[in-house]
Amino acid sequence: MDMKALPLGDPSFKKIIQRNQLYADKTKYIHEMLNVSDCCFLSRPRRFGKTLLLKTISELFQGDRELFKDLWIGAQSDFSFKRHPVLTFNMAYDKISTQNDLIDRIEDDLKDMGIEHDVVITKKSYGKILEQLLKGLSKKYGVGAVILVDEYDAPVTDHITNRNLALACRDILHDFYRAIKTSIDYVRFAFVTGITRFAMTAVDSGANNFLDISLNGQFAGICGFTRHEVDVLFEDRFEATLEILKAKGELPPSADVDDLKAKILEWYDGYNWLGEERVFNPYSILKFFLEKHLGSYWPSTGRPSHLSALIRDNQLDFHQPGLAVYPTQQVTKTELSDVGVVPILFHSGYLTVDKEIKIPRFANNLLVMEDAYTFKTPNSEVDLYLKADIFKDFFKLNNKFISDLSKNLPAALLQKDSKEVVRMFHDLLVSISYHQHPTANQEEQLDDPAERAQAEKFYHAILHASLLSAGFFILSETSGGEGRPDITLFLPNEVCVIIEMKYRYRDTTTKKVAGSASGARKLDKKKAKDKELSAALDFAEEQIRDRDYAGPYRAAKREVICLAVAIRGRTQVAARFLVTEATDGSSGS
Repeated sequence: MDMKALPLGDPSFKKIIQRNQLYADKTKYIHEMLNVSDCCFLSRPRRFGKTLLLKTISELFQGDRELFKDLWIGAQSDFSFKRHPVLTFNMAYDKISTQNDLIDRIEDDLKDMGIEHDVVITKKSYGKILEQLLKGLSKKYGVGAVILVDEYDAPVTDHITNRNLALACRDILHDFYRAIKTSIDYVRFAFVTGITRFAMTAVDSGANNFLDISLNGQFAGICGFTRHEVDVLFEDRFEATLEILKAKGELPPSADVDDLKAKILEWYDGYNWLGEERVFNPYSILKFFLEKHLGSYWPSTGRPSHLSALIRDNQLDFHQPGLAVYPTQQVTKTELSDVGVVPILFHSGYLTVDKEIKIPRFANNLLVMEDAYTFKTPNSEVDLYLKADIFKDFFKLNNKFISDLSKNLPAALLQKDSKEVVRMFHDLLVSISYHQHPTANQEEQLDDPAERAQAEKFYHAILHASLLSAGFFILSETSGGEGRPDITLFLPNEVCVIIEMKYRYRDTTTKKVAGSASGARKLDKKKAKDKELSAALDFAEEQIRDRDYAGPYRAAKREVICLAVAIRGRTQVAARFLVTEATDGSSGS
């Protein structure tokens, strides 16, 4: 009866406190941030509490001590609660189709704020208007203003596929933040938040740079729920939720509260911004305790528009995140001219930092160790959505062929029907947009090993995304034997399928023989292609055997099926099942 209501529906901080709703106290982080810098920047994914954080800071500087009496900053700090004028901007303006539209919206906001505070505005440009407003507020109130900017990057990311407009919007934002820096003597505190760093040069240049706290471990828990906060805030909900999940069959009858907490960790925890502990997605946690169901909540709220646009326009190159290392510069200084899939997925919340490492590089002829990161999906909720939906959209996977894989591939694998496997893989590849294939515009054989490896990675990614979209449980490039097989697929009844894929570019080097017939030349080319596919299959089979990919699964008493796959362009596929050792020691095939 005494449980606090869940604050869903984006209520303001003031309403949450006045209604006695559930609230994770972030005021200690705010106090620390105020003591670190007068200008701060924070990037976090959508629905991670950035807007609520800004509203909390706004109320803090409006001096209502009563709202904070039970929170850390009101009960344990020396914060003065002195009233300051607060200027709040939300840059997610609608109907921005030209750079003048953005200028007009910013100027309208500034003029409205002047009217609200009875400050006369005579200047014409937004930069000069802001400077005049800040000076006027300082003169009127005797203190500096507080500037809070939400969704600072929206004018850029909303137009990511229109490069000229995106760059123009970024330049406008640059001038806007430069005006803040120019008038810093009239500013008590400025805080800018957003999802990405596309527009960071707008706030990260010139004197008095905004301090980026996005990957500062001290502020890792400033948004989201820490594990301790979940334990405390939802303490009175665990027992009832446990019983409902057991009744639904989502947890076994013998499960206890510790089992429930472990499952919640698996589904919603895992975001790492280099702090001592990882944090939960707050929206998903609130929805989970409302619905009492282990569902996918945060991803279903809508993909960021910039990510959808990049996927739609094929501007992303797929890489398996956990297998690549990204220097700090590439992660924290993302530019419009160098948009990479991993930084975008990280800032959007679909990936999180896995490991922080050091990599060597030369600077001014000196060897220095640079911070770098590897990434992974944060939890089960995001992992399922990322692999089954985002990559599916990226490759424009055809639902018809995904359904075909789901229905027919298990039988083909169990029966070791290589013709049926080839048919399905062939249909899948030809369903991919022609222009997405790395060989689409190649008229000559390319011998560069790096280019071959990139093409192989591309087709590996298609197969990986397709199998996940079809509902299969698979692992990619995980340790097995003395190496890492491309894909390990698990079927019912303890059956394990190991797939090793090799790629060969089209061979157009077959020379014409003087006086030979056209049909003979075509036959000669076909033999060359078939030979190349056969050689690729031999290579894949040799790797499976030499590195004993099946060994760990045989030791675990699983039935193992090994499959070599060769791909040559978007229309040529070959597959071969290997003769392997069965679990009982007899010969299998």
